[in-house]
Amino acid sequence: MRARRLFFVLLAVACGRAEPPASAPPAEFIVAAADSVFWIRSDADGIRVRGAPMVLAQIDGRFAELYVSDADYSFYDAVFIGQRLYKRDLVSGDSVQLVADTLMPGLARAYAAANPAERPLDQDEQGSENPRSLATADIIVLDVVGPWLSYEHLTDIDVIGGASLHGARRGVVDLRTAVAAPLDAVIGMAPGRRALATARASWAALRDSIATLDADSTAADLPVVAQRTFDPLSFTLGVFDRRLQVRFAVTQAGAEEEVGVVELDPFDVEQPEWWSLVRTEYSTDELDADRVGERIWTRDGFVLVGHAADAPQARVSLVIRDIAGTEWRLGSVPSPISRVMWIGDTTEVPGMRAALTRAFNEASFYSGENRIVRQAPRGQAPGALMRPASRLRQAPPPLRRRARNARPRTGA
Repeated sequence: MRARRLFFVLLAVACGRAEPPASAPPAEFIVAAADSVFWIRSDADGIRVRGAPMVLAQIDGRFAELYVSDADYSFYDAVFIGQRLYKRDLVSGDSVQLVADTLMPGLARAYAAANPAERPLDQDEQGSENPRSLATADIIVLDVVGPWLSYEHLTDIDVIGGASLHGARRGVVDLRTAVAAPLDAVIGMAPGRRALATARASWAALRDSIATLDADSTAADLPVVAQRTFDPLSFTLGVFDRRLQVRFAVTQAGAEEEVGVVELDPFDVEQPEWWSLVRTEYSTDELDADRVGERIWTRDGFVLVGHAADAPQARVSLVIRDIAGTEWRLGSVPSPISRVMWIGDTTEVPGMRAALTRAFNEASFYSGENRIVRQAPRGQAPGALMRPASRLRQAPPPLRRRARNARPRTGA
């Protein structure tokens, strides 16, 4: 009995002296994945992961939330809904308009002139369930690369007894100035000219192929060449294996049938000076044969590793791995990961950490029904009553039309 007691005493002492598990390397970053962000922090107190359904951009050390708002110009028998894209600085709370649809207000003015007896609906008024005209515009954020935001602008016009017209284009806007950016502003004058020449040649080859196939009766579903034009401003930025790429999209206007955007093949461009400041936000392929399929972000003393997770939906499992090969699991996030914003790489802006905390707290109240910001009441400044929306890919136009009379959500 005494021997057994002694055994348990020795066991307790041994357990009490066991080495605590090692802490993960210190790190702090925000993962942008799908339409959500995940704030991950590792320090002596452990690992903390917090997610929020919003889209963030990091510009010169400041975080900003990107959101869209609906602008309703509807009449009882005609629906005109445009959209505006905004950037909201998390510290100051100020919102700046980045992109705005101008077609819907123009159509609404033309409709009012042709139908002087009708007036625009008030905010709480319900229009016809079967309007004779339905026109909508969608602005979709495609990606953020450094200070440049790539977006897509889609327009759809359907008139009972009249023509249906559809349009599509893409573009890039400078998040610092809220100005549309030509390619030479992004990569420089000479590299921009060379890239435009490459894109024009690619479009010429594709156009000739479409024209040839369009003459074949079996190719009736191909886009009509006459409705497609090359626009040097209709491009987006992307990243592949930490290399900056450009992809042009041929603009569409006046198409009778809704079709997808015609994209040209992406191609590498000469890397501009600003690229070195943001390239660490993007991953590279793991070259080790035993770890093929991993995406890695290399840092001093550790790497962030992402690989496909075993789940019903596409997700990426994240771990921190130190130089000795020890791993700490961080959980999984939706696929794909667009970028990782390293908080320690930027100058600490006063109030930024508190602003991030506040933004994550507010985003926890977002839902699938209120992530679209509605138009502020007439007479109010656009940003006065708006709460940023998280999903930038909006619901289909008919669904948005039925919900257009929802009241705006007010910000604190």
